[in-house]
Amino acid sequence: MLELPVLGLLKSRDMHGYELRKQLSAMLGPLWGVSWGSLYPTLRRLARAGAVVKLTDDPLVGPQNRSNQRRRTVYRLTPHGEKQFVQLLEETGAPVDQERFSLRLAFFRYLDPEIRLALLERRRAYLQEKLAQFKANLHDYKGRMDRYSLSLQSHDMAATQNDIAWIDELIVSEKESDNHARSD
Repeated sequence: MLELPVLGLLKSRDMHGYELRKQLSAMLGPLWGVSWGSLYPTLRRLARAGAVVKLTDDPLVGPQNRSNQRRRTVYRLTPHGEKQFVQLLEETGAPVDQERFSLRLAFFRYLDPEIRLALLERRRAYLQEKLAQFKANLHDYKGRMDRYSLSLQSHDMAATQNDIAWIDELIVSEKESDNHARSD
């Protein structure tokens, strides 16, 4: 799952592994722990697939750095990697779970407005279906649930309702900016 954000970050500039990990953590937030054990295998897979190339970065030259600092490998997006990034970003058959959606949303700026809107509407439909399932479960099983299960269901329903409201705001904003762009 790291392919999309790694390619997306490399789209903006070349980076070495440490910088990529730092940027991924900043972009994805503290709840996403990006380990070296997942980042470097992802970079190796992308390099084998021709999506990125490895470059060697010469350390700073100076008396204090002559032998203390080793060369770092810097990664650069290739044209093939650019195409792979767009395919991953535009993929409409992919699951609409929160993690995949969040990863895609972080790079929405690279999508055409109609694709952004379609993905947002698809996410909203998924969340509305999920909310309907919560309500049906509560209706069917409320008498058989203990207070903790009920509390969990209520919490999940509220979170889903908040997500729907947030997606609705994004859709309205997307339509307004699309209408504004058309009138220019």
